[in-house]
Amino acid sequence: MFQNRYHLRYFSQKVDFEIKELYWQTALSSFALALVFIFEPIYLYSLGYSMVNILWFYAQVYIYYLLLIGFGAKFSSRWGLKHGIIVSNVFYLIYWIVLFSVKANPFFFYIAPLFFAFQKAWFWPSFNADMALKSQNCQRGREVGVMYSLVEVVFIAGPLVGGFISEFYGFYTLFFAAGLFMVASIYPLMLTKDQFPRHIFSYHNLWKIFRKNWSNFWGYWGYAEDLMVMSIWPIFVFIMTQNLSTVGMISTVAAAIGAFVMLYVGKLTDKSNKSVLLKNFSFFYALTWVFRFLTTNLGSVLFFDSLTKVGKDIVHIPVAAVTFENAGEKNGEHALAFSVFYEMSLSVAKLFVCLSGMAILYYTANVHLLFILVGVFTMFYGLLRTNK
Repeated sequence: MFQNRYHLRYFSQKVDFEIKELYWQTALSSFALALVFIFEPIYLYSLGYSMVNILWFYAQVYIYYLLLIGFGAKFSSRWGLKHGIIVSNVFYLIYWIVLFSVKANPFFFYIAPLFFAFQKAWFWPSFNADMALKSQNCQRGREVGVMYSLVEVVFIAGPLVGGFISEFYGFYTLFFAAGLFMVASIYPLMLTKDQFPRHIFSYHNLWKIFRKNWSNFWGYWGYAEDLMVMSIWPIFVFIMTQNLSTVGMISTVAAAIGAFVMLYVGKLTDKSNKSVLLKNFSFFYALTWVFRFLTTNLGSVLFFDSLTKVGKDIVHIPVAAVTFENAGEKNGEHALAFSVFYEMSLSVAKLFVCLSGMAILYYTANVHLLFILVGVFTMFYGLLRTNK
């Protein structure tokens, strides 16, 4: 009995049913993403696109995203948050179809980022607002911790399976398998009605949030590291290993290490000062990027990828807890507007790093300088504050 009570302290208790729906949706959709996440930039690299080209691909994504996110928020405010998530999954399927078509026609290299941006614009305002409104303040860290643990669990199996499929059956089969799981992730959201009342997404409210949260605007620039994790770092690992299955295995081992950290960090987030945690965690995570010039062999790749997963996870739980706390402090209109503020802030950061990274790689061809730049921006997470 004592042991059961001990474990309960690390898990959310009396979780809202709609949060459970989000858990299931997150698990299924994350597995779909885990299959292809690290292989998307490798796929483009295998077609002959350089790292500079690939950074331009992601720069296009965030240019479009900044233009479209308001439309995605307005859709969710009118039709409901779950509907926004469901539509975003459809855009993801279209994105993967167009992305695979780049192999046949290079023109699609410039079309795929648009559909990726549509997916983001419809998904993230809805998901963030829903999580902010439904999660409980007293255990928000643990609920976020469970959410991230679910993501970590599926990211243990996903890259290994994705690497095997892409190595032996090709990228077409990989994208098709991911699409099936993305479709399946819609089902949990259909178990209950979308009870989100209609609210008006207002740019006036958005501007007020910007004026009140300048520190948090800069704090979200820490997400520059996320841009590297989804673009250049997988290519760097592939260059070091020259094998898709090995890339998947490395990511799997690293994710397994990170998963053990998640629940404890969620509990710690509920009991500690989130700002202090963010300063300490972000500094540690920044160092894992700065010292990446020491990566010279397979063992060091595994070591730094493991540090990436651990560092990313221990930072993102308090980041998400702070974000959901600030977004959920008022009504649904505020939650949607704050979610848009959050997404716009990190998108500006990622766009800046894309463009800076293109310049660094074009003039120096030194990817380690780019990693150092990302390490500096990672420390910006320490600027995040709750409004209470």
